[in-house]
Amino acid sequence: MGNTATGSRDDDVLFYNPAQLVVARGMSTSAERLSPTASTVTLSSVTRLNTGGVAVGATIAQFEAPASVFPLTREEMLNRGSAAGSSANAVVGIAQVIKGFRLGTAVKYAEDRVEDRKFGRAALDVGVSRDLFRFYTAAVAVQNIGRSERQSGLVRPAAIDLPLLTTIGVTTGRPLGAYDVIATASVSMLRTAIVEPAAGAEVAYSWLDGYSIALRGGLRRPDYGNGRLTAGAGFNVDRVSIDYALETLSGSRLGQRIGLRVR
Repeated sequence: MGNTATGSRDDDVLFYNPAQLVVARGMSTSAERLSPTASTVTLSSVTRLNTGGVAVGATIAQFEAPASVFPLTREEMLNRGSAAGSSANAVVGIAQVIKGFRLGTAVKYAEDRVEDRKFGRAALDVGVSRDLFRFYTAAVAVQNIGRSERQSGLVRPAAIDLPLLTTIGVTTGRPLGAYDVIATASVSMLRTAIVEPAAGAEVAYSWLDGYSIALRGGLRRPDYGNGRLTAGAGFNVDRVSIDYALETLSGSRLGQRIGLRVR
């Protein structure tokens, strides 16, 4: 759905907007093959706490990279290289309802490593969301709040900045006849330079209580290895969902992800 998830109600909203942990449910794991040399694994789980929720999650990526180039863009991580690289991110988040608003925060530790070069930092995410006019959820999230670092001996400029990301999003969902439809849109700003709009939609159909299928699609701004289109499908049986997704990447490549979720 264009990688827009600030208003999601699934457990992996931990990686997009911790405020939505108030209404998120379940646990999930997924794996994605981005290229012959790059892949990722994601895990997350949320449970109820008072008026909200608490969640834990992690992502791990393995890739090849050009030797002596650091830090890397995502596009460089997709290509073959002479050096082994990895990226890891561990997150703990909590959210509560205060005066009708969902407020959440998440503490994370993220680390990129290429051969003997490493950059690791603790960072903070904060988010707020609220339901409006019955069918809409508005949300704001600021992610990767932390300090920069200067290192010597790098091919690129010595300042390594965390990818500070501010996102404003709106999500709506409602039944349309025999179908359940969700639409979402967001605008993100990476640091103060790059504006990234995105939008997506899902159409789900249930023919028996507890059984449903869903089709999804999205658009996003191409940037740093990302293509414009995303798509996916899901099959749900009772509390278990199996999902497949794909995203277009630079160089006419496709990233393919499969996930399992238990609510």
